Amino acid sequence: MITLIQISDCHLLKDKDKSGYDGIAPFYALEGVLRDVSQTLKGARSLSADSAIVLVTGDISGDNSKESYIHFLSLMKQYIEAQGVSWFAIAGNHDNNVHFDTLLTDHILTAGSPIHSANWLIHGCDTRHPYDKHGAGGSVKQQDVIAIEKVCDANQAAQILHRPLFHIVALHHHVLPSQSWMDKHALAGAEYIEALVSRQSGIKAVLHGHVHSPIRQHIGERGTPSYGCPSSCWQWAMQETFGTSEESPGYQQFTLCYDGTVEVNVRRVAYKKH
Repeated sequence: MITLIQISDCHLLKDKDKSGYDGIAPFYALEGVLRDVSQTLKGARSLSADSAIVLVTGDISGDNSKESYIHFLSLMKQYIEAQGVSWFAIAGNHDNNVHFDTLLTDHILTAGSPIHSANWLIHGCDTRHPYDKHGAGGSVKQQDVIAIEKVCDANQAAQILHRPLFHIVALHHHVLPSQSWMDKHALAGAEYIEALVSRQSGIKAVLHGHVHSPIRQHIGERGTPSYGCPSSCWQWAMQETFGTSEESPGYQQFTLCYDGTVEVNVRRVAYKKH
């Protein structure tokens, strides 16, 4: 089995001590989450997980500052890389800046070059809107969909070692409406993702961030599971009007099984205000 940790919506700021919604300082909240992730990874290793991967699904920065990414890299080095665990990132709408592309270049997960671990492949989609660098909405790039489909088709035909290969698609924005105020920051071209998972039976799950909530949905004709992720800082309330939830910062732990089964556990981390 493979342990996949999903972290999302860190919203780090230039000033590590600055707080945002609900009095939460994003830097210290993420540090608490990563400290818990570190223990989770040690536990997974003791349970004979074949490999562990950490995936960050966007909005690493909250203010587009270079310093916010430097803070992020420092924390990832301390809590994730120190354990010999690989980590990857995809961009969110708040990462629509040059710092994400230059400072994280060695860790950016793309659609056509997925993570390949055991018989699982994890693809990343960049849903940053190319013409709206300051908006919170997103846009599906058709070249990403084509790249994923090409890999799916090639692997299905090859059936490497006669073991079925399974796929996960990760992106920042939610594909289906969340029935909340966050739907005003929706994903243009979401129908391309719906069509992709309908065509490709090997895609077993879609992972996303953006909504700061572990919403659960099913996409396309096959009802492919879609998993929203808690934020590592403040949580949004899934309601018609803007609001935050009282839930703690969190992340998700996935177990990817050899038979294509996906198991998920939402983990919350207590936050002490500084």
